Amino acid sequence: MKPTFIFFLLSILLLLSACSSTPKVIPLKVYSEPAGAYVIYRISRTSTDAPWVYLGTTPLESALQLNSDMAKNSSKLSVRVMKEGYFDIKKEWDAEKLKKESKQRKMLFWNPSLVEHQVR
Repeated sequence: MKPTFIFFLLSILLLLSACSSTPKVIPLKVYSEPAGAYVIYRISRTSTDAPWVYLGTTPLESALQLNSDMAKNSSKLSVRVMKEGYFDIKKEWDAEKLKKESKQRKMLFWNPSLVEHQVR
């Protein structure tokens, strides 16, 4: 093989590998009032197509690894906070909101005030 052909082939391979999408890590902070609530999340296209994943309890400082396919598939990130004796609260980010908030704050942050469930 000629050296120019090998150089050309290597250049193409390098260009193609540089264009591959790498997952983006976004810090996630979820606090709650009162503290000690369970935090779960899911990334889905519809409201029921993905399982919920447990992250921990509040105050929570974690990181989510999101791939670029989320924006292409019109997916959304849902985070739910649950505590016994209180109503569950859920927040959702679509691809555009996610991009905007992560660019402005360099993280996703949520601090819900839980509403106590009164048993009568």
